[in-house]
Amino acid sequence: VANHTNWWDGLYAFLLSRKLGCTFHILMDAHELARYPAFRWAGVLPVRRGELRGGYQDLLAALPCLRPGAGLWIFPQGARRPAGERPTRFTRGAAHLALRHGSPVRIVPVAFRYGFVSEQLPEAFARVGRPHVAEPAPGRDRRELTARIETHVEETLRVLDASLAEEAFASFRTLVAGKLSVNKRMDRFRHAVGLLRGPFEARNG
Repeated sequence: VANHTNWWDGLYAFLLSRKLGCTFHILMDAHELARYPAFRWAGVLPVRRGELRGGYQDLLAALPCLRPGAGLWIFPQGARRPAGERPTRFTRGAAHLALRHGSPVRIVPVAFRYGFVSEQLPEAFARVGRPHVAEPAPGRDRRELTARIETHVEETLRVLDASLAEEAFASFRTLVAGKLSVNKRMDRFRHAVGLLRGPFEARNG
């Protein structure tokens, strides 16, 4: 469950949900959401962190979001972490929801990275990992499913990091096109006036 949802994280989660054809819901710290109540209109749900009973009630309130065609985003580390830190110490909120739900739930790991890759400005990259289905089992130990979620998120992040390290972007699809770098704007003009031959490529490298 997210303690603090970065605006950009939430935006890209929203765009990815639209691309996947899902409705959008995301859990956000109740104190943060109280500061920006308009986010509720976008599908943001509150969770009272630090309150055992209140947090549990908020999780149960999110159960109706687990329905066909809907996506519920949960940041399972419970808080934003430094970019270089590996995804460990997951909280059990996601596992609790999946096991408590009355029908099978598809859990999809997603990894985000932000970085400079030969461009003037940083870019956001997301990788959707291999989904798996959790069967309803209210009495099942949440630790086992949480450990499985950790493993799948770790694998998804490893593949994403490898793609970025090798600058292998053929399998990526652009959701939001950013501004061209200065040199690419110059190249576009030179292509337009016939000073450069061949197709114009928007990326550096």
